[in-house]
Amino acid sequence: MTKVKFLDNSTIEVIALDGEKFTLNSHLPVQNAQQKTIAQSLAKYFNECFSDDKSSMVYWVLMKTMANENFGFSFVKSDLSAERERIGSKIRQIREEKGMEAKQLAMLAGIDAANMSRIEQGRYSVGVDILSKISHALGVKVDLV
Repeated sequence: MTKVKFLDNSTIEVIALDGEKFTLNSHLPVQNAQQKTIAQSLAKYFNECFSDDKSSMVYWVLMKTMANENFGFSFVKSDLSAERERIGSKIRQIREEKGMEAKQLAMLAGIDAANMSRIEQGRYSVGVDILSKISHALGVKVDLV
């Protein structure tokens, strides 16, 4: 179950189903009396919209909260964003060094080209299986430290 709490009247911490932590800022300050209701709605929408495509997930949560709760927020950060971006950048670097197009890598790895683009941009959370497919298609090993 997604956990949501207000850190102050405009900063919101969300811990998604997979444990990833997101920080959001409400567009307007939220009074203490309203925070529980907004937090419950956010938790519900994060559960409904849960996806490995984190950008899309946050977008759809925002759309639902704006439409149903008249509440808007901006995405500040995720505790895993930097790591996803680092991995995606490394994949792109290796692919370019090998003279491959992104579509070609996607085909060799058996991954949708749009998802490959999201992976390289650090917007898509990949598991070991997908990472292994990509590394195999690139002819490199996945090294974990």
